[in-house]
Amino acid sequence: MDDPTPHPHARALEQLVMWLDGIDLPMFLLIQRPDKRIEFVHANAALGQVAGLPVSVFAGRSAQEIFPARLAAHLTANYTACLTGDEPVSYEECLLIEGRETWWQTTLSKPEGFDGQVVLGIAVTTTEAKQREFAAAEAVAEMAARFDDLRLFSTMAAHDARSPLATVSSLVDLILDGFEDMGDGKTELLRLVSNTVDEALVQISDTLDRGRQYKGQVSRPTHVDLGRLANDIAAMVDPEMTLEFDLPEVRVECDAVVVQMGLRNLMSNAARFAGERISVYLSEDKVRGLLLLDVADDGPGLAPGTQLQDLTARGSERMGNHGFGLRSIAQLLKSRGGSLDLRPPLHSQGLSGARFRMELPGHLLGGKGSVPPGEFSAVQDWEKAS
Repeated sequence: MDDPTPHPHARALEQLVMWLDGIDLPMFLLIQRPDKRIEFVHANAALGQVAGLPVSVFAGRSAQEIFPARLAAHLTANYTACLTGDEPVSYEECLLIEGRETWWQTTLSKPEGFDGQVVLGIAVTTTEAKQREFAAAEAVAEMAARFDDLRLFSTMAAHDARSPLATVSSLVDLILDGFEDMGDGKTELLRLVSNTVDEALVQISDTLDRGRQYKGQVSRPTHVDLGRLANDIAAMVDPEMTLEFDLPEVRVECDAVVVQMGLRNLMSNAARFAGERISVYLSEDKVRGLLLLDVADDGPGLAPGTQLQDLTARGSERMGNHGFGLRSIAQLLKSRGGSLDLRPPLHSQGLSGARFRMELPGHLLGGKGSVPPGEFSAVQDWEKAS
């Protein structure tokens, strides 16, 4: 939609467009019209090439006229935040463009000389880096699972060896009690056997202690805008806004890779079965140092008696077509000291479908989570203090 009134800085805007076209970095320009409509002025060839869209689709059109409804609303909120703020806005986002999952590090700023009505966007694709990061996380989780098996085997072997060695030590002590040396050195040999067994028992105890110490897994906590992340995922799994989402607007500190992969998987699954609504609840268990994330929907739910193991086994057979499945998510969470579990549906909230809970190390930084009604009675103090 073209504005019939020339922009007071039209010449400067043309020069800025020419500058964008000379840079081999995905960039775009937005302008806010007097009626508050935010529309694209230009997108350079680099952006069109990376996004897989012809740049001609951008000029004079708003996000609502280019992208699906939920994605457009999400992008417009970002543009509005830049126009109404005093500082550049920088964020990571995941967009579904023509069926492809693409990751971007986007920075929005207001160039001087346009009365604060023009936004310059620089969008650097991080899709390949994200894919490598997710693949590395999966590999680490697999290695952690194998290490756990090895640790269990070694500690069980050490534990099984301790009992017979302790018996040998007791028997040697019984033999030495009242034993008369006939001058052939048997007493010293028996004492040597006893000392050797005692030393072996000490080493076995040390091995068991080390096994317990290695149980804790490595996590890389970073600051995560959980509200933005959840909205990104909602825009991907429900681009046409056919579902209602209840999402926490909160910032947390946790392993960003784990929460991205886990939340994407659970919200994507929920979107496949939900009728009208999906809710994401967040609480913090300060005692255990965990964040508790529940994803619930109003779909038909699971068959009675269904266990998480049933779903992970079923998902393993479909991973070739459905990416990072429940089994991998559960394994990844476990490798970081967390867990994945099934919880009872929230019928009182109209959420009769499946409810999954992710537990992962982390804590709340700012904002307010939402606690499932009637739950987390032991950890609700955090909500009162936040």
